[in-house]
Amino acid sequence: MGLLDDRDQLPALEYLDGAIRESLRLRPVVPLAGRRLAAPLRVGDLDLPAGTDVTPAIWLTHTREDLYPDPLAFRPERFLEGKPDSYAWIPFGGGVRRCLGATFAEFEMRIVLREVLGRCELRKASPAPEQTGRRNITLSPKDGTPVVLEARAPAPEPELAAAA
Repeated sequence: MGLLDDRDQLPALEYLDGAIRESLRLRPVVPLAGRRLAAPLRVGDLDLPAGTDVTPAIWLTHTREDLYPDPLAFRPERFLEGKPDSYAWIPFGGGVRRCLGATFAEFEMRIVLREVLGRCELRKASPAPEQTGRRNITLSPKDGTPVVLEARAPAPEPELAAAA
């Protein structure tokens, strides 16, 4: 069966997309994206000359209360209520410098999570808060994320209609 063969799964897939986007909002892999201005830029009433280093803070954008009420809460429903503004959700950067692999990354997350969560129950192995570690310019769980995995009971086979 293909990913969208069963229309009854659409709400669950939409929620999964929301959970992926909310995860990327709270835990962007790259929290900062530094650039050097090639031309002057006016931001509000501030004039920045060419050659100025600017560093948009992705995590700070993602935790602005005016954009995301209760910004530190994990609420996938935020993304079911509508699409955020272009520069309010930027885990892959934005504009012409947006990550080339963003669409594939989200597609890959959707497929892997759908398959794993359809077959297994996952829970954190420890109640301790996860520590963040750096890997070059990216952030990730410092010691990985140990989980306890339990297989789900197989879904019952649908009964075939008796042939007349």
